[in-house]
Amino acid sequence: MFGYIRPDKPELLMREFARFRACYCGICKTISERHGQIPRLAVSYDLTFLALLLLALSADDAVVAPETCILNPFKKKPILRDHIALSFSADMAVLLTWLKAQDDAADEKKIRGRVLSLGLASAGKRVLTVYPELGETISCGIKELTAAETGIPDPAVAEKFSSILAEIFAEGAQQVIPVLSDEIVQALTIAGARLGCWAYLIDAIDDLEKDLHNNEWNPFAGLSVEAAREQADSMLIIEEVELDRIFALLPYERDGTIIYNVIVRGLPAVRQTVMRGEKLLKL
Repeated sequence: MFGYIRPDKPELLMREFARFRACYCGICKTISERHGQIPRLAVSYDLTFLALLLLALSADDAVVAPETCILNPFKKKPILRDHIALSFSADMAVLLTWLKAQDDAADEKKIRGRVLSLGLASAGKRVLTVYPELGETISCGIKELTAAETGIPDPAVAEKFSSILAEIFAEGAQQVIPVLSDEIVQALTIAGARLGCWAYLIDAIDDLEKDLHNNEWNPFAGLSVEAAREQADSMLIIEEVELDRIFALLPYERDGTIIYNVIVRGLPAVRQTVMRGEKLLKL
């Protein structure tokens, strides 16, 4: 994933940001326990948001446990534990990163792709045994996306990635919250698609100058940087408005303010930062 789906930290209460960090660390710990140390590289803000969203809609919450971290072994901090939303999101982080690395290994990013693919192979294959149909769908989607990225530059290619995230959100809803109505599952599927499109477009515009300099494919290639940013900005705002409408209708059990922050404040804040040509800071 890309790491753009994140909260607007200054607008969060301290306890809300602590909750977000606890979920992030919970996914990292879950990856470690299920798949080993190297796959922890796959943890991202995007899958943290998915885990928090599934927790927000679930009748039961995760356990909050004070634990140390591999990066800070001397100080305990709250970490979310023992919930299927965490294990599902951890598995999806690994699967997405592994399948993308495999694809990169066959593409122009051969060295990086091969190294990452080898490092995640065992974990990725393990996830495939748990989610064989979803894994096949994601794999086919990534191949279709890669093929589209060899053609004429077109922002509509974002829909290829949006279909991948739509499948992941739909599967997550069914795995974590099986009692949800068909209407809510459909809403989550659409939300995943729109978030996927938004993430792909913001990543493309963030990489535009680098891609143009390296003569690499970009959906906005052929436009000046200024014109590309103007077009992307309009497309992203449309996605944000639709996402606001969808997420406002979901029946949250908890963490609704964090979800609201990510969708209503976080996405626009990221967009504005990228449009200014600035790099995003770690949370």
